[in-house]
Amino acid sequence: MTTLKPATAGLLPAVVTRAGNAAGPVAVTEVAAAELDVVTAELAQHPGARLADLFATGADPVILRVVWALDRDQLYLVTETEVEGPRYPALSDIAPAAFAEECEIYEQFGIRPAGGKPLNRVAMPPQPDIKLPTLGHAPAEPPRDVHAPHLVGGQAFEFPFGPVRQVGVESLYYGLVTSGEELVDLYLFTWHKHRGVEWRAQGQTPRQALFHIERVEGLGAIGNSCAFAAAAEAALGLEPAPEALLTRAIALELERLYNHAAAIAALCQACGLAVGRAAAEIALEQLLRLNAAVLGHRYLFGVVEIGGARTAPDLGRLRAGLPAAYGELRRAGDALLSTNSLLDRLEATGTVTLEEARRLGLVGPVARASGIAADARADHPSGAYAALAPVVATQTAGDALARMRVMLAEAAESVRLIETLAADATGMPVGTAAKNGGPRSGLGWSESSRGESLAWVELDAAGRISRARLRPAAVRNWRGFDDACRSQNVFTDIPIIEASFWLTVAGTAR
Repeated sequence: MTTLKPATAGLLPAVVTRAGNAAGPVAVTEVAAAELDVVTAELAQHPGARLADLFATGADPVILRVVWALDRDQLYLVTETEVEGPRYPALSDIAPAAFAEECEIYEQFGIRPAGGKPLNRVAMPPQPDIKLPTLGHAPAEPPRDVHAPHLVGGQAFEFPFGPVRQVGVESLYYGLVTSGEELVDLYLFTWHKHRGVEWRAQGQTPRQALFHIERVEGLGAIGNSCAFAAAAEAALGLEPAPEALLTRAIALELERLYNHAAAIAALCQACGLAVGRAAAEIALEQLLRLNAAVLGHRYLFGVVEIGGARTAPDLGRLRAGLPAAYGELRRAGDALLSTNSLLDRLEATGTVTLEEARRLGLVGPVARASGIAADARADHPSGAYAALAPVVATQTAGDALARMRVMLAEAAESVRLIETLAADATGMPVGTAAKNGGPRSGLGWSESSRGESLAWVELDAAGRISRARLRPAAVRNWRGFDDACRSQNVFTDIPIIEASFWLTVAGTAR
């Protein structure tokens, strides 16, 4: 367990110091509705603090929870506020990263921020005959379809693209505002894939719900299930055995490796670089085969269990297969970084500035490519990572090339971490050690291949889920995609930017 240094603790905002468990990795405290905006402003100004999540629970009254990541202090702070009535302070006016969550809370619980700003659709489709279940009260009025303003000179028009795009690509609607070739503005609709996973989890035990959590986004099975399992274990008072934590960490790094290889293959495809794509996909296939050999599934399903792990890695196959599989990716990466035709397409494409990344609370390689050295493995070490010192790769340009460089550097670091973890692992069957009781709710996190994944689990007296909040990295990072596309790009840059972000629609339309 991570504890705060005394010198650091004295510099924390006042709201943290009054939390009862501020010496651990998670602090929870109540904040009155009347002071929520003041507390939000105080935390937003604290060095190294970022608004990591905002969600609601309950119905009468609704409990508003804000998760703050105080990365420099290795602390997550959860504030809880009772909301009486239909309004609460507009937090996105203070911390813009809260806006998408304010929209979602309105859809799911029927309460909205004060001030009357238009709220976008997140999961609710516009068709009046489609009635999706909500987690609380339905909104009094449906959210508006907020389209991008067409305020440009000349003959600007809207080019609709999607939601059906091509075989094997997730449903996503682009509203592209253009004057011919240059992209003037863009907006997204991601609700076509909404499956109501959080709603489905209600009434289930954490072990039953894990089946759905693992499938929130198929390319993030480990990252999301590790976060959910950690949250459920905190609520239940379970402490996984060290062998299980090693298994999870190895699986998480294997997931990072194959996702980064897939992203680089997609970048080559978007740039029309057939040879580079083939080289990256050879590496990807070898990494997927390695996953199956080591942990039984190409996409690492069925590894995580509540309180432990379902399987142990085959360390012999891991040590034998990892060098060759990563060697293919390293060779492909080295060749791509010396291919001028690719570098010319990636450089200055889809730029996200440091200021934009901070304002929107971006995470993962997207944030690190813009100069934010935030990584939950280093900032909030838990499980097997508590004994490691991951090297956090960063770039400053914030463009597609910077994101590719970060992914390649992270792949090399993942190999180093896997080798270290495998040296400590025994391959013995995994189990759990139970504590006495639990607080009935808990926060969990992991650093997935796309960035920080968060989960909150709240249990009733029977041990069944009354609220499961899932916040994959895609929920954070899609909001930066719009800004990246608007930064002096043309139509043909859009596939490149999407590949460099390497997000899933399923992760946000959960």
